[in-house]
Amino acid sequence: MPPTEKHFITSLRRTGHDYADLHRWIDDPEHKNQRHDFTRIPDFAPQMVDRFGEEGMREYVEHLREDMEKKFAKINQQYQDGMREAREYFGITARMQADAGDYQLDPKDIDLLRQAGMNEPDLEHSLKVAAKALAIARRTGAELDLALVGRGALFHDLGKVKTHWISHGRVGAELGAELGLPPEINAIMEKHIRGGLTEAEAVELELPVKDYTLKRLEERIVIYADRLVDIIHDGIVALSDEGEAEQRFEEILKEYPKYGKNAATLARYLNYHREIQGLIAKEGVNR
Repeated sequence: MPPTEKHFITSLRRTGHDYADLHRWIDDPEHKNQRHDFTRIPDFAPQMVDRFGEEGMREYVEHLREDMEKKFAKINQQYQDGMREAREYFGITARMQADAGDYQLDPKDIDLLRQAGMNEPDLEHSLKVAAKALAIARRTGAELDLALVGRGALFHDLGKVKTHWISHGRVGAELGAELGLPPEINAIMEKHIRGGLTEAEAVELELPVKDYTLKRLEERIVIYADRLVDIIHDGIVALSDEGEAEQRFEEILKEYPKYGKNAATLARYLNYHREIQGLIAKEGVNR
């Protein structure tokens, strides 16, 4: 669960007050379990309102919600890691990879984006990112879920049907859930902003406070492909061919703030580039 100090930050962002005494009271080691029990909220409500007011009472509930989401996210990650390990142990991953080796984008997914209201320029970009991501994934030689790579890349900008602001990642994940897309696809939409934000960066950008870092190689390949497609097709950087974008990736991101954004984002993208190109070099696969 988030450290107590994390709750200071989220309360401050929501209300203008950190409610430090409230959060310390909730996380008091001697009473922490009972004060995190949702069924005890009615018991504690009167003293919460008396000590911290109605707003403080709401912050009490928010504290519990944030802890619950963090706990469930950890459990879900452990489950995903366990399932991945089990699939590898029993040879299921290799079979899935063989079955997905010829994965192609589904025209129904493209129609779904159009039906959701995506304009043609954004759809064209998404198709280019999907093609680039799949090509890179295959070049790595890694055992990957190519359907996740392809669909994650295709849907990564779904939120732009409603907004082109930085919130389009969150909006896309919400829309994806409404459309019945798998959680792992929605996660790519939500986490692709700035290549996988930390909780501290989310606070700074006024996004829901959570860990957006990219745990799966499939996710990192999608984000890497997204940046490459921007470089290749924006027309800002003169390139002789698409391969030059990969060869000059570090130089371009350091020289053009549009692509590197800031120090934290730049460092993430450079790490993805080095990791993925390292896999490609090890596999010995050129463009």
